[in-house]
Parts: sequence; C-alpha cells; structure tokens
Amino acid sequence: MKIGEVARRADVSVKTVRHYESLGLVSSARLSNGYRDYAEDAPRMVAEAHALSHAGIRLEQTRPFLDCLAAGSENADDCVATRPAYRAAIQELTERIGELERRRAALAALLEAAEARHDPGCALLGTAREQGHDEPSMQKPRASEGIQA
Repeated sequence: MKIGEVARRADVSVKTVRHYESLGLVSSARLSNGYRDYAEDAPRMVAEAHALSHAGIRLEQTRPFLDCLAAGSENADDCVATRPAYRAAIQELTERIGELERRRAALAALLEAAEARHDPGCALLGTAREQGHDEPSMQKPRASEGIQA
C-alpha cells in the first residue's frame, strides 16, 4: 500500500505517516521504483498512534498499544502492557494542570494588586475614560490623536 493510501485511510497527512515511520511506529519496504510499500495494517497503526497522541499519550509511549494490535488484539489497550502508558500520561496531565492553576493564580494576584493600586492620575486611564472605556485601550493611538507625554 502506498503512503498516500495509508494517510487517506488513517485520516492523517502523508507527512504524519513519514514522521511516525521515522519514530519506528510503522514500517515500510521499498519498491523497485523507490516508493514506500506499507502493510495492510499500517492505516490502523497510524490512526491508533494518532488518536493516542491526541488523547495525551506521547508518540514515544504508543509502542505497547501498537504491539498489542500487531499481536492480534481487537483493541490497542487490551494488553496489560499498555496500562503504564495511560498512567504516565494521566500523571503528566495532572502535573500540567497543577502548573496552569499556579500560573492562573499568579496572574490573578497580579491583576488584583494592579487594581488595588489604581492610580486615578494615570494618563492612559484618563484617555480611556474619555473614549468611554473603563480600562485603558491597548490599541495604538491614531495619528490624529497624537501621543500624550
């Protein structure tokens, strides 16, 4: 099967198929004309790796799932060897969520501090109020408005 057919059946780009092959997730033989020739199960392998990647499992961690399919399992996660990859991905996501929550809290604290020290004499704030805004606009001043010093 040619690479374009694998990509079409797996609903990915040809570039994605090449990338997965470079990672060793799928393999091909070379025909005499230099074209890649993929096995009939290649679209399923590519689609599975792609779906797992979008679910949060790093491509490098999809090997046990693909091995499970290659061994004849109906589902890529039927094999016990896939469970550690799920657990690792869940742990990574939990850590990332924690980091994002810390960043959000830090930004909220910065905003709260900025609002607490509200300076009614701020030139930008005065200009924003004149234009009917509660907060300063981040737009560049128009040439006709000039820049206030």
